[in-house]
Amino acid sequence: MKVSDLLVGLASVVFGLAILGYGVTLPPMPGQRYGAGLFPMLLGAGFAFCGALVARKGWRERRESRAPLVALADWARDRYLVGNLLVVLGLILVYVLFSERIGFIPLSIAILIALFLRLRVPPVRSVVIAVAATALIYVAFARFLRVTLPRGLLEGIVW
Repeated sequence: MKVSDLLVGLASVVFGLAILGYGVTLPPMPGQRYGAGLFPMLLGAGFAFCGALVARKGWRERRESRAPLVALADWARDRYLVGNLLVVLGLILVYVLFSERIGFIPLSIAILIALFLRLRVPPVRSVVIAVAATALIYVAFARFLRVTLPRGLLEGIVW
């Protein structure tokens, strides 16, 4: 699908302003001149500014060419490719709904295997890559970045 730069830019401006507005509500850190809202406010301002530039470019292009705001791309007519999109969106929803109960590690492995098999990757290779990618992501987030990932079924097993 081809979406006009005008629409993408306007959506980015709205998204940036929403992030900026949320950043303003975050409390300051005691003893510091900046708080938890600094990064979201910078990010939101950047999104809004860049979105405005993209929207301006889209406005100019639209004035000259009168192209439609939204047009279907060739891939959107292919059932297999549309199916891939729906599978990805469905698996994201599965992660959001079940990650706390099942846990990051088993759910990530299952989701990656499902995606690889859908994309016609051989089964053994799918399992190996899914396990390796999950381990790498877990170490990066849980160990290095200190992000708590849902443990779910592995609550007593994973340290």
